Amino acid sequence: ITIIKNDERRSVLANDELRKLLNLKVLDRIESFDNSNLFGSYAVSGMVVFKNGKPAKNEYRKYKVSVDKNDDYNTMKEVTYRRYYRALVEHGEFPDLILVDGGINQIHAVKDTINALHLNIKVCGLVKNDKHRTRALMNEEGEEYLISDKPTLFNFVTFLQDEVHKTAIEYHRKLREKEITKSELDSIEGIGEKRKQALLKKFKSVEKIRAATIEELCEVDGITEKIAKNIKNMLDERVDIM
Repeated sequence: ITIIKNDERRSVLANDELRKLLNLKVLDRIESFDNSNLFGSYAVSGMVVFKNGKPAKNEYRKYKVSVDKNDDYNTMKEVTYRRYYRALVEHGEFPDLILVDGGINQIHAVKDTINALHLNIKVCGLVKNDKHRTRALMNEEGEEYLISDKPTLFNFVTFLQDEVHKTAIEYHRKLREKEITKSELDSIEGIGEKRKQALLKKFKSVEKIRAATIEELCEVDGITEKIAKNIKNMLDERVDIM
């Protein structure tokens, strides 16, 4: 209990330290964005919310992006426009600070959104050193706020950065796995949507379907011996190709 209380106290102190560093009157809510296009496919973005220095996980959001997967500027612009336009329409909450896990290009993308929607929100990006560790925050004018010499604040920003990065990466992997599953099973003769879902319900993944015996596959509703052999042949062939 003492450890938990100390962590909460550190979070509140770090949040207040950040507020003072950025010269903000209030810092009750931070929203942070990170883009992910792992393996050169599927542009996505994750958003995390921190309230009074603590993560509000029920308010985290994930975005599938329509722009080119290698266009960080327009990815950030699209995601933040969707987020804050919706907040305007639905009379939702707005942050006191937006943090992006990127440089001046992404900061300007967010500022373009904020200005277009006539909002007034502080925007900062993370500045990394040559070892890819965050050393400072940067505002839209390119002014830097050093945090590497402030352990409590540095740890807080690093935790926030890790949270948003993890959110974006996990969503990206989920989409990619879903696409792989879809393409591998959908092209097998005799497998429609209903049988595909029945297979995944029983075996949970394509890898486990591949490892199953003909007899185990036939236990699934609608899977005959002929279809089971099709499944084995097609999935085994793909392993050989890979």
